[in-house]
Amino acid sequence: MNSGSEAADQMVREGIQITEAAVKLSALGAKNLAAIALALARDNPKVRGRTRLSRLLRDGKELKVFPIQAGDLAEFKRQAKHYGVLFSAIKDKSSEGELIDVLARAEDVSKLNRIFERMGYPAPKRRVVERKKGQARHPSESSLGMRGHGAREMGQVLSEQAQRPSVRATLAALKAIAQKTAQAQEQAIETAAREGRE
Repeated sequence: MNSGSEAADQMVREGIQITEAAVKLSALGAKNLAAIALALARDNPKVRGRTRLSRLLRDGKELKVFPIQAGDLAEFKRQAKHYGVLFSAIKDKSSEGELIDVLARAEDVSKLNRIFERMGYPAPKRRVVERKKGQARHPSESSLGMRGHGAREMGQVLSEQAQRPSVRATLAALKAIAQKTAQAQEQAIETAAREGRE
């Protein structure tokens, strides 16, 4: 055979092998890409707009409920997508009300307030907790408010110390009483022993 025909034949074989390897690699890559796309679709990586309640519950984050009118839901959807809020709308089928409950993450409350403000809903009112104005049962004397002002005089400090006995003095008195009681018991035992001998 001719050496030229052998070289051409070998080049064709190598070209076919290269093409075959490229097709195998591209098919493997397409298969892996399809598997990744399917996994992402199942995880539902949606981060804005309307979603199912089960998706919000699966995240495990705190949810807040906001009521809106049924007619405002379309505008709310558009605004939520714009601001990047993930929410779920729940309509109570048993009641005839026109309100729909919107559930969203607690971390998106500031965004939701802005959306409701743009839609014309009133801003939520802050609750003010009133403190009791009565006197405490036991008024505390904190020296923190008076420190450095010279409000207490030395006589007041000494009179307070004189009113409260020290713990050491109380312990010493108790030990003295215990010793006297022990001595009295010893004397009673000795007296009983003497009387028993006689």
